[in-house]
Amino acid sequence: MPRSKHSFSLKQAAGVAMMLAFAFFALLPIIWALVLSFRPTSHLFVPIWEAPTVLTLDNFSTLARSDFPFALFNSLVTAGASTALAMLIGVPAGFALAKGRSHRKFIASWLLLLLRMAPPVGFVIPLFLLYLNVGLIDTWAGLIAAYMVLTLPLVVWSSWTSMAQVPDELIEACLLDGATLFQTLTKVVIPAARPGIIATAVLAFLIAWNDFFFALIITRSDTVTAPVAIMNFVSYARVDWGSIALASVVLTVPTVPVIIFANKYIVQSMGGAVKG
Repeated sequence: MPRSKHSFSLKQAAGVAMMLAFAFFALLPIIWALVLSFRPTSHLFVPIWEAPTVLTLDNFSTLARSDFPFALFNSLVTAGASTALAMLIGVPAGFALAKGRSHRKFIASWLLLLLRMAPPVGFVIPLFLLYLNVGLIDTWAGLIAAYMVLTLPLVVWSSWTSMAQVPDELIEACLLDGATLFQTLTKVVIPAARPGIIATAVLAFLIAWNDFFFALIITRSDTVTAPVAIMNFVSYARVDWGSIALASVVLTVPTVPVIIFANKYIVQSMGGAVKG
């Protein structure tokens, strides 16, 4: 018996309502932080419906006068550079593991998995002692290298998974046509596995962008990143909740266009899609 249009529309409406409810629940912390960023200190914990017109821009001026803009620039440089280097090293490594004939791939897979699952606290103390001896404390190079400890295993593992779906016949045909291995990788394999590679790059960038622990231990005043700089609004005397809320919103804004751009690739990679 065919379903009626009425019952189908009710199910659609229920599905849309449920998705909107989940979206509102997920966005509620960001919305609340945005509201707090416009509220004066005296009205931070007053319900917005009791004093909806009590707004201020003082938090914006406080944030602009602080070290947070400089820290945001440091985050952008270190997260972008570490992601680029991790992709530059990890994608060819993933291709070698996916299509290579080595019998040691099983050992490599376990090593990568162990590195990916290991807690950051297991790396930070040896890195700190090493950086202290070689002079990499409070440097971009040291922070970028530390971020690669977090992102490179993810990039290699994800690239391996994505490139393993590329047909071997396609690679063999390219090599038989006279293409070099580098040309095969850049002109055939990477375009075919583009959804997974772009999704991997986005995840690696977000891991570095949101890092707090490594930056807290390794950086000082010259290379402090935005997640660590938010702590400057907390002191023994007071906690500047308005500036903290505004800084958290500003910290989220640069990731939005990245996620919007890579959204379709992330969905395709989750479905195991390989562009033919």
